[in-house]
Amino acid sequence: MRKTFSLKKYKDYLYIMPAVLFVVIFFVTSIIYAFRLSFFEWDGFSEMTFVGFGNYAKLFGDKNFLTSVMNTIIWVASSLVLSMALPLLFAILITKSSLPGLFKNVFYFPSALSATVGGLLMTSILSVYGLPKIMGMLGFENLVRDWLSIPYVNTFVMIISGVWQGLGLNMLLFISGLNSIDSSPIEAAQIEGAGTVQLYTKVVFPLLKNTIVVVLLMSLVNSFKTFDNIWVMTKGGPYRTSETLALTMYEESFIRNDFGRGAAVAIVLTIVVVFVSYFNIRNSFKED
Repeated sequence: MRKTFSLKKYKDYLYIMPAVLFVVIFFVTSIIYAFRLSFFEWDGFSEMTFVGFGNYAKLFGDKNFLTSVMNTIIWVASSLVLSMALPLLFAILITKSSLPGLFKNVFYFPSALSATVGGLLMTSILSVYGLPKIMGMLGFENLVRDWLSIPYVNTFVMIISGVWQGLGLNMLLFISGLNSIDSSPIEAAQIEGAGTVQLYTKVVFPLLKNTIVVVLLMSLVNSFKTFDNIWVMTKGGPYRTSETLALTMYEESFIRNDFGRGAAVAIVLTIVVVFVSYFNIRNSFKED
């Protein structure tokens, strides 16, 4: 007997088809085009000139690019530590607080601001008329300077600003994870005499593993593609000392009109993010 075609059999796939098409059209094709463009020299107007791996060779011989790579590593390492430790600490304290709703709103408020607004706010606070001036009034005259104009110091200042803005969302994820943990293993550990440190390291944190992985991956990807805060606060300066790879990509493409070199930075950044994310996911979910 001849079988008839039925959409019901494939209805589950139809639900995700729009998302699949969106990813293929706007993400996969963009990567392919950027990869092709990275082998050409093009200013956006004249004819494209094939240079092979010339753009990549110039990048790795450029001290500004190497500084950008180092700044990106600093951003990723610092953001991962702070974006994991602080939200987890606050989540633990809030779950034990008598006013959890109040503290949730207080710590989540920065996350409700756009990165641009947050950057402008921090720029005003850290200007010579803001926090540095207050420090000078307290007797710390050597701190009365524009901290965002000091090379490498401004990078750590901007990292703190970025962590401050992402604190609320990560904290809520940890609170949700803590509230979903079964109380039986915790109660059993307490009966057996486990201290606070042992309780969290041996019981709570392993049960919170899936939430930790989600927060870790979100923080990892966000730290690699950080752009808004840096552009608003320093524009990569002074003298391109605070650029990260995302900012270098924009600088090369839209400021210097070297789209081939900008595409090469984009490909390097994509490869690094995919590589790090893949091994992080594999190791996180690997069975003991």
